[in-house]
Amino acid sequence: MTQFSAKAAIKTPVRIMIIVFAIISCFFLVGKNALQEYQVDTAVVLAGNLLLFLISLLNMVRSANAIDKPNPHVFVRVFYSGFIIRLFACAIAAFIYIYTQQGRINKPALFICLGIYIIYSLIETTTLKKIFNNKKNHA
Repeated sequence: MTQFSAKAAIKTPVRIMIIVFAIISCFFLVGKNALQEYQVDTAVVLAGNLLLFLISLLNMVRSANAIDKPNPHVFVRVFYSGFIIRLFACAIAAFIYIYTQQGRINKPALFICLGIYIIYSLIETTTLKKIFNNKKNHA
């Protein structure tokens, strides 16, 4: 029986995240003119997509490293700290955006960023659950 490695198992979820990032970015770059009719600031959405992608990628790598640890509490701590990091990074980014815009907030772009947040959270959670279950099956 081969040794299970979460680092090797994480390659597919990372590829999925890269593909989702590229699709979302291309959609908002190509559809920039059409989205301006709905008053969507694509620069805000693209910046939010990049921020959420980088944070999710960091959390995925940290969590995969924690899955390989013998103590299961390490994974739980890393997973929840990743959630807190993403939450505070989004809150800080939103605060900076709101503060710099002086009341000219683009609500559609913020709600789209919320949707992107949910997409990356679902990808991260479901893939880590699969990796964790595969590790238990190999044990």
